[in-house]
Amino acid sequence: MYGGLKIDSVKITSWNHAQNDYVKFEYDILPSRELEKSDINMIPRPYLRIYGDATGTMDITNSELAYLGYEPKEDNLGRSGLNYYGGNGSIIRGNHIHHDNWGFYSSGVKNIAIENNHVHHNYMYGFDPHTATHDMVIRNNTVHDHGAMGIICSLDCYNITIEDNEVYNSAGSGIMLSRNMHDSIVRNNYVHNEEQCIFASASHNNEIYNNNVENCGNGIYLRSESSNNNIYNNTIKDTENGFLVNTGASDNRIHSNTIINATELGISNEEDAGDGNTFTDNTLINATLISQDEGEADEEEEEEEEDEGEET
Repeated sequence: MYGGLKIDSVKITSWNHAQNDYVKFEYDILPSRELEKSDINMIPRPYLRIYGDATGTMDITNSELAYLGYEPKEDNLGRSGLNYYGGNGSIIRGNHIHHDNWGFYSSGVKNIAIENNHVHHNYMYGFDPHTATHDMVIRNNTVHDHGAMGIICSLDCYNITIEDNEVYNSAGSGIMLSRNMHDSIVRNNYVHNEEQCIFASASHNNEIYNNNVENCGNGIYLRSESSNNNIYNNTIKDTENGFLVNTGASDNRIHSNTIINATELGISNEEDAGDGNTFTDNTLINATLISQDEGEADEEEEEEEEDEGEET
């Protein structure tokens, strides 16, 4: 699409007339996390795409988008489902987006609002703003059961606000900041039942605060030289590690968080983490602390932390 388009209160899907059903892939029957992409028979399906030189917006409201998109093995040219290569200022609000190849993908766009959508059971990502997408708001969405990340912004994204979403039960991470995502905000989200609930990799100068994180492998995970992130006032409950910091992540400020019931470590600043990470005024309840600087906590301190909660 090169002009503008408004979609409101309609249902857009693929359709197989011979079978009188949606065009479905193998992963619509089997859990996608058990399948390799190379094993999927990617039957061509319709998709929505707005091109980079489009003159208008593609606004989608109060609609259902389902069983759309595919990814040919020989290329990846924006056929994944709902694709924005242009359309600055578009609105995606109040939709039901499910069983697509990607729920949403963008590249190099700005000022898009993604609000109040129910997004689930897409083969790869729920929301995947990508490659220099900026000044975007992802707000008040319910995002769950994807084959990869629920919400990810990757490769030079900035000024992204991810707030007030519920994200759960995807095969990758709940919310991921990836490959130089910077100067962005992740706040007031409820992220649960993920391997990594909130995951920052090679990303910098972000604010992560007031999130509730529960039932995860790692509550908040910083790695791959992620730096200068400010992480505070989060509640992290029933995880293996509350915070995990490693592989060169440095100069991150982790303060005023509450970690409850970490079965391994409340805060783990591993030996290969970078310098300058600070951990202050965090409350640990039924969780122990081992850091690069302090080494293993002694038995008496562990008992105190488990019984009473400990600030560190």
